[in-house]
Amino acid sequence: MGKALTRAVDTALRTTGTAPLRAVDYLRVSTEEQADGYGIAYTGKKTVRYIQKKGWKHVGTYADEGFSGSLEADDRPDLRRLMKDARKTPRPFDMVVVNEGRGIGRTGRAFWKWVWDLEDLGVYVAVVKKDYDNSTPAGRSQMRKDADYAEEERELIRERTQGGIQEKAEDGLYPGGMVPFGWDVAERGKKGASHYVVHKEEAATLRRAREVFLEKRSWEETALILNSEKRLTRSGNGWTAKNIRCRLLGDAALESRVTWRGHDAQRDQDGNPIYGETVVINLPSIFTDEEVQELKSAMESRRPSTKTRSRIYLLTGLMTSPCGKTYEGHQHRPTEVIYRCKGRHESYAGAGDRCTCPYLEATSIEKQVWKDVMATLGDADRMKAMAQDWLNATSHKRMDYTKRIAELDQRIAETEDLIDITAATAAKRALRRGLSREEAEEAAERAAKPHEDELAGLEKLRREAEAWQREAAETGRWLQNLERLAEVAGRNLQDVEPAEKAELLRMMKTRAEVLRCAPRRKGVACAVREWFVAAGRCVPVLTDDAWERIAPLMGGPRCTIDRRVMVEALLEKATSGARYKELAPKYGVDWKTLQTQANRWLNRGVWAEAMKVLADAECVPVWQPDPVEIKVTFAPLALESRVGVEERDGSNRARPHRTPYVRRNPGRPCPG
Repeated sequence: MGKALTRAVDTALRTTGTAPLRAVDYLRVSTEEQADGYGIAYTGKKTVRYIQKKGWKHVGTYADEGFSGSLEADDRPDLRRLMKDARKTPRPFDMVVVNEGRGIGRTGRAFWKWVWDLEDLGVYVAVVKKDYDNSTPAGRSQMRKDADYAEEERELIRERTQGGIQEKAEDGLYPGGMVPFGWDVAERGKKGASHYVVHKEEAATLRRAREVFLEKRSWEETALILNSEKRLTRSGNGWTAKNIRCRLLGDAALESRVTWRGHDAQRDQDGNPIYGETVVINLPSIFTDEEVQELKSAMESRRPSTKTRSRIYLLTGLMTSPCGKTYEGHQHRPTEVIYRCKGRHESYAGAGDRCTCPYLEATSIEKQVWKDVMATLGDADRMKAMAQDWLNATSHKRMDYTKRIAELDQRIAETEDLIDITAATAAKRALRRGLSREEAEEAAERAAKPHEDELAGLEKLRREAEAWQREAAETGRWLQNLERLAEVAGRNLQDVEPAEKAELLRMMKTRAEVLRCAPRRKGVACAVREWFVAAGRCVPVLTDDAWERIAPLMGGPRCTIDRRVMVEALLEKATSGARYKELAPKYGVDWKTLQTQANRWLNRGVWAEAMKVLADAECVPVWQPDPVEIKVTFAPLALESRVGVEERDGSNRARPHRTPYVRRNPGRPCPG
């Protein structure tokens, strides 16, 4: 006997035995319902009375106050806790009581997934209003009706609300949402009267910002001066260069307008806003046309920034710094790319709260992390274990949709037969009473109407279950791809393009945490050390014999400084990492002279030729900076929930909707 069936039998035995059923109540109200007076306390009293009336034992309460019914179980904290408790052994309760159907959820996805999950665990849901539960066919039928009603009610509320907002916007009133900096709302909350007005203090800040920018031509200095004058943002924080630039160059300041349902509005397949038309609302002006034109001219006259060739930084946003912020890629010099901690940006101009996290050389860090990625992908056992961990963590989200769809198919077939029988019987009785054919057809339609509605709800639920089943299948395919990726990793991922590497890191949900790193040395990297690193060579020890072998190459009969001393200084620099200024006093040479001579030897190929001669000499390792210690972790990327997939992509696999009995057979006489 399966576990789900065993649990269901246990619950049934409790209902017929002497031990009372153990019940918990789940209370959920949204913000709108709270405003209407239907708070947690109100619904809690009704559920407790219902449990007492049924003779059940009340063993707990779960409450999500202010959470929308469109959220799934994982997005409602106490419902998530309820589902976790339901999986405990022994199971702590047998029934979950809600006040009304919409308390379960307002969309099919938010409604049925956790109800079905509880059913598989042998736990049933009872609804106070209309007094039913889903342990019987009649109760399940009523629950489907409540689910459809809750979703229709949600859509109706949304349409009415959005329609009222659209009307406000078209009348030039305040429709809600964020008010641009520099403006306020007069008569807020008054129906048909709230409108935009200029906010005197904020408008003065914008005017001052414009004056400063025209003078300084720098957004950084503009933000710094505003902060020093205590002209702060609406939230009371200091300005950043980006923030004040966006305020001054936005449509509100330059064009005296806001766009309602603009580019960020939800849109349909044709690109049109879903809940209304785009509306441009005019604002009272802060700047004159001449002032606006002067600001635009100042922006156009600024020297455009020189942009270097774009580079893909694999770890931007994925690598955490010691201060807790993330690293971002940055072109430090034309030939040097680094990762820079976001904490090195001040929270606002003049804040003085920059962190001291060192810069990290981008190429070497990416190689280090990619090496860990390759090691993980090349370990098939580790990949399978990681996939299994992900499966275990998401096991509560998967259920047997095949079983649910089969049950719905059976119920649909039964309902279709019931429609045929009901319509035929009603038509036959109408004809016996001497009614006309048209009247008999109407009688058959009226009699079959409740069953037609039931059939429509079943077919809708079946379509949703098919969509959820496809998502579960996609999860399985993703895990198979993960295993195949592990098999080919060592063979095909050595030379992939940076864009493909970045996509793979995202897919693996890679996170890199910098545990330890030494401060980055300032200045240009040592060219001598870089030569040894690039050549993959260690540094030779300069004995008397070794010097005699390379002395003819180094030149210097006219030089007043001993060339051997200079070579020894450069070799020590390559092994110690010391700076030119630190070595110069020890060897009695000027550091600039030493650096100049090193560059000459390197550029002319003399240094490479000399080191080739000493290839067989005793050598020591080249100096390496303190290593950057990075912890790399991976977590497979979970599939995101997608609402209404079948509607968006046009792949509606719904069964054809049945028409009433008589209309399906227009040429067939009514049964007589």
